[in-house]
Amino acid sequence: MLRRFWGDTLVIIVRSPLRVSFFGGGTDHPTWFKGPGSGRGAVLSTSINKYVYLTLRQLPPIFDFKYRVAWSIVEQVKEIADIRHPVVREVLRHYADEKCGYEVSFNSDLPARSGLGSSSAFTVAALNAISKHCNRTLTKHELCAEAIKIEQDYLQEPVGCQDQVAVGYGGFNRIDFHKDGAFTVNPVDISPKRLRAFEGHIMLFFTGFTRDAGNIEKAKFQNITPEKEKSLNTLYDLVDKAQNIVEDPRASLSDFGYLLDETWQAKRSLSKEVSNPAIDGIYDTAVANGAYGGKLLGAGGGGFLLFFVPPDRQEKVRSAIRTLSADWDHPPVEVPVSFESEGCTTVLYQPDYDSSHIYEFGKKDLIKYA
Repeated sequence: MLRRFWGDTLVIIVRSPLRVSFFGGGTDHPTWFKGPGSGRGAVLSTSINKYVYLTLRQLPPIFDFKYRVAWSIVEQVKEIADIRHPVVREVLRHYADEKCGYEVSFNSDLPARSGLGSSSAFTVAALNAISKHCNRTLTKHELCAEAIKIEQDYLQEPVGCQDQVAVGYGGFNRIDFHKDGAFTVNPVDISPKRLRAFEGHIMLFFTGFTRDAGNIEKAKFQNITPEKEKSLNTLYDLVDKAQNIVEDPRASLSDFGYLLDETWQAKRSLSKEVSNPAIDGIYDTAVANGAYGGKLLGAGGGGFLLFFVPPDRQEKVRSAIRTLSADWDHPPVEVPVSFESEGCTTVLYQPDYDSSHIYEFGKKDLIKYA
């Protein structure tokens, strides 16, 4: 017997890039730029060609659950409030069509909680997909602002504002954060040739362990002492200096690397949780073997180490780190990256992806489909 159960099946696939933050991390935290920072918040960052992918599918109303979320676990629940994944729960609660059921699944090119903004990349992707489903068109600015609201207001996470903007817009940008909570995005003015040379200096290594960014951020901003205030002002001032180096074709790119070392030392002073002996060992080895400078990406405590190394010294750095970590259970892994400029994009929007609108279901078929 043929029975019609639902109309066209809607499938949306969205991808958000991960990001590398060069300068200003920490000054994008609202505790700082809305407080003693007096509006002095800015970062210099770029999105990279590594992505978070999210698939959203409208579920047909034939299951004994309404929402299916596939992440490190698979959830099948009837109510949004019962969803354990915090971002999916809040995005659906505040933005979805409550009459619809949804399946959400995702994966990433690189590990989560590793300093590349993957959590915010997922939030931006989820919000983009749901907005598409509900026929709401968001500008990049609106998409990023809503993602910040989800993480800071709805989820009450102690996070900054740079990641949502960096992955939402894409590109190599200076992002400024203002005391009233607004932000502005200005692309870095750099020629294609100089950009290629700049990219050629980037080396990225995964330390082999991840961390809880929220706890580290909380430790940084629980008590802004005069010493921390001085460090945060230094981090802000370095954004101007670094931008000037990048945009001045007469400036040596080596100066950018030396500034990275300066920003790393200032960042380490914000909390003892930022670094550890293993990270310091990798960093010191890279600098001793030719890196101009570098930094740990994200809040600190683990994840990815970025180094700025002239191409003719990169093999020496690579070999030294490999030798240093030969006896480690999880030695650092180099991950080649390049810059990207699209930001969060819709890879697939297909209202009738499955054209089989009419199904003959017996008990066996239903079990197989579920």
